[in-house]
Amino acid sequence: MEYYTYWSIHDSPSSTASSTIFLIILILSLCLFLSILKFKKSDFEKKLYLTLSGLFLIISCFGYFYLKLIIEDDTRNEKRLNELLDAKTLQKVEGKISNYQRTVVYVRNGKDTSESFTVGSVGFRYIDNALYEFNHFGGNHSGTFYNGLRVRITYIKGDEMNEIKKIEIASKQ
Repeated sequence: MEYYTYWSIHDSPSSTASSTIFLIILILSLCLFLSILKFKKSDFEKKLYLTLSGLFLIISCFGYFYLKLIIEDDTRNEKRLNELLDAKTLQKVEGKISNYQRTVVYVRNGKDTSESFTVGSVGFRYIDNALYEFNHFGGNHSGTFYNGLRVRITYIKGDEMNEIKKIEIASKQ
């Protein structure tokens, strides 16, 4: 049976260490610095604004060059994540989803949605929210999963719940 990858740890934003954010701050602070230099009247405020924007300019410049030249960027080198997906601690289960449930709990600041299902004899449960997604599979947001869907899941066995590292869905059901 052929599968396509629906989600994997490669899709997680938690493994980014990009210098791009410092480049953006560098460009914005340079524009701000030049605007203040050209358009602001010469007084105490101009000196204060130039000092603060110059400080951002210097920090972002150091940050950009440090991340670009000194630190190896793991986001382009997927070797670490591939090793994680090939690790011996990972387990795989293949089969049809059963006992699929979506539970919505209303809390003080909104609602928490959790989803659970079983593949074979292995149970999975995850919380469907943005903060949880930074290092975990945090939901499908689309109703893609349902009872009877054929999947292959790579996971780490956990104490309370199994941690999903990769979900593949069968091309033909």
